[in-house]
Amino acid sequence: MKFIADAMLGKLEKRLRLLGFDVLYDAALPDNEIIMLSRESGRTILTRDTGLASRPLAEHHLLILSDHVNEQIAQVLSAFPAPPAEEALTRCSMCNETLLPIELKDAADRIPQFIAQSKRTYLSCPVCERVYWRGTHVRRLEASGNLLHKKSRRP
Repeated sequence: MKFIADAMLGKLEKRLRLLGFDVLYDAALPDNEIIMLSRESGRTILTRDTGLASRPLAEHHLLILSDHVNEQIAQVLSAFPAPPAEEALTRCSMCNETLLPIELKDAADRIPQFIAQSKRTYLSCPVCERVYWRGTHVRRLEASGNLLHKKSRRP
């Protein structure tokens, strides 16, 4: 399932990426471009904007009803199947790229020293070069219900 989210859904797009969804997002995109990208790339529009949702060319959309990100996630997951558990934590939360394994020696200058001493597995975004590891933030997301795939084998 591929989505494009409008400017009102910045928190939702990051959380959906953590779950493994492919979500395009740019807060500066005008409605016409969102519709065009949706149609060209087969993406469903996620929006809180009733005006955008009512446009005839925006036929593949989900109008998000809540202002609260947990409720937004629940709405998306009730409308569309979640990606397989192994896809959780495989996308860059910033730029949506698929993460790639990286060795500690290549990540060492981009992570805190205490992380390098305690973690063995890392992923990196090939575009923005952010480094990811399975830390306490993942446990907090799992505990809060914002990350539903607790048994992911990814960092």
